Amino acid sequence: MAQLIADHVHKAYPPRSSGQTEVQALNDFSFEASGHTFVCLVGPSGCGKSTFLNLVSGVERPTSGSVAVQGESGRARIGYVFQDPRLLPWRTIIDNMTYVHDDGDRKSRRRKCMSYLDMVDLAHTADMYPGQLSGGMRQRIGIARALSIEPDLLLMDEPFSHLDAITARGLRTELQELWQATGATVLFVTHDVNEAVQLSDRILMMNKGGTLFADIPITLPRPRLQTDRAVVTQQADVLALFEQMRLEPVAAT
Repeated sequence: MAQLIADHVHKAYPPRSSGQTEVQALNDFSFEASGHTFVCLVGPSGCGKSTFLNLVSGVERPTSGSVAVQGESGRARIGYVFQDPRLLPWRTIIDNMTYVHDDGDRKSRRRKCMSYLDMVDLAHTADMYPGQLSGGMRQRIGIARALSIEPDLLLMDEPFSHLDAITARGLRTELQELWQATGATVLFVTHDVNEAVQLSDRILMMNKGGTLFADIPITLPRPRLQTDRAVVTQQADVLALFEQMRLEPVAAT
């Protein structure tokens, strides 16, 4: 588990040419999350969701404000699941898994990674190559690889957006089970309101200009299915907030 604190974060990118203005990705963005919780960032394209994940992971730095992540025993271990699983095509599945590990001997790393492949029911693919697997299977490998480092904080950037609806639905259910078996704090980016309601304990609704419009608790019991009446009802409430956000002018900066 991790503690994540974003304190008045502002991120702007300088203009690329003299005729352009700077691009504001995040503006005065603040929130805190800690413990075994699942937080979804939801909002329109260009509102700063993926930018914020980059700040949390340390790939980028804020223009002003701060982002701090702390693990239970000090520096947080961070796992990352991307839209594309980014498996090296010339390495076997087990080699792709062990590639992110630098502790222990080869046998112990393989044993540990095999246990996580088993968690996603793909232990039989260990000696296969990514090109031999379906898109859904490759994404499950990507999730297993991120979990295998036993992260305090797991970042997920629209991991199911490139999958067909049936595969994505199954993986959402599987992800809930995997997350509940870990102690990780999860920060999950999505455009899909139903996905956010099904997965999260909390939805952060972001507006254009990189501001936080609403912080919505989701208290529905787990496990949750996309077709659950309570999930559908909660989805309608969140969509109503999106409509309200759309009609309200974005604050000038």
